[in-house]
Amino acid sequence: MAHNRQWFSFKNEAGKTPELFIYDDIDDWWGVSAQSVVDQIRELDTSEINVRVNCRGGMVFEGIAIYNALRLHKANVHISIEGLAASIASVIAMAGDTVTIAENAMMMIHNPYGWAQGDAEAMRKTAEVMDKIADSIAVSYTARTGKTIEELKALMEAETWFTAQEALDMGLVDQIDEPVKAAACFDLSRFTNAPAGFGHSEEQPENKQQETEKPEPEKEPEASTKEKPDVDAVAIAALCNQAGYPEKTEAFLKEELSEAKVKDRLAAFDEIKNLCKAASQVNKASEYIEANKSVDEVRTALFNLLTSNDETINNALPPKQQGHQSTAVIDTQAIYSKRNRA
Repeated sequence: MAHNRQWFSFKNEAGKTPELFIYDDIDDWWGVSAQSVVDQIRELDTSEINVRVNCRGGMVFEGIAIYNALRLHKANVHISIEGLAASIASVIAMAGDTVTIAENAMMMIHNPYGWAQGDAEAMRKTAEVMDKIADSIAVSYTARTGKTIEELKALMEAETWFTAQEALDMGLVDQIDEPVKAAACFDLSRFTNAPAGFGHSEEQPENKQQETEKPEPEKEPEASTKEKPDVDAVAIAALCNQAGYPEKTEAFLKEELSEAKVKDRLAAFDEIKNLCKAASQVNKASEYIEANKSVDEVRTALFNLLTSNDETINNALPPKQQGHQSTAVIDTQAIYSKRNRA
């Protein structure tokens, strides 16, 4: 039985560039596995693939396998770092023919972690393996940056975090994109040098307290100066991915929907699917969802669809006798006449 959560998604629509979202840890059991990615792209006949990344890393060999699968695909691979590309996720990012990073996103490179059990000789062998893994990871960075393995290994040893500009200066990325209004939403406590505050979407309580104590100047009410809601783009994307509607992420962000409203919309999509299934109109579900129909609108549409071809039924006669002259099964007049003659 497969236990992989697969908290990633793959979007492949006719006429559009396929998109692979990697928004979880790299893990063959509880996150994004190499097999799950390979299964999605192996038979894909396209010239372009977009890969959108927000990931703190994970299992080294799973990540290397994903890197190689992307590098070996015939399509041009475009990597977009939208929140965080840390640890082995930064290696995956190196698979892109082009790599861009959001202005407020970050990258991190470090030496691989490992665990060992046994005597001193077993520990030494484990250390040797870890050194070889570090070398293979460093090669992935040197291929893009043009730096030496020694330079990269020194940065890995120090667990180096890069802002978007630093990543660009280093040669890890090709371009800086517009900032994404989102937090990384990851627990980064396992890392040594994680920047303070990065990965947390909430403000510190003292900042909120200070804001509430500031007197607000009186202003004339204006209809055009409504405060925009605080939208967490990464959280919205994660909700859409988990529910199986990654294609709705962009639309929800444009509408600036809150997480609660997004959950309501996604629940409505499932209800629409159930209604269509009950009405034996499964193929209609995607059409209604694409058209942003409400549940009530779908109920009405399905009712009209199912009743549009109904014919009037004559309930006065059994179906076989409708439209035909009926004949008596028993001739009561003949019976009475026979009795009278007797």
